[in-house]
Amino acid sequence: MPTGIVQFFLEHKGYGYIRVPETREEFYVHRRQLKTPVKRGDRVRFVVREDKHGLFAVEVERMS
Repeated sequence: MPTGIVQFFLEHKGYGYIRVPETREEFYVHRRQLKTPVKRGDRVRFVVREDKHGLFAVEVERMS
């Protein structure tokens, strides 16, 4: 399961991006995919899925 850092999360719009520091990959995340609330700077673990729009994060949860 990859880990990353929340680059930003716009609560009022319900989406944000997670960055994996080692690879510099960024993944879109929507509030429906959050297992726990997140904010900028939180370290998270997640699962990567793909659809017609590309890769995105699901099952996102903040790490202690």
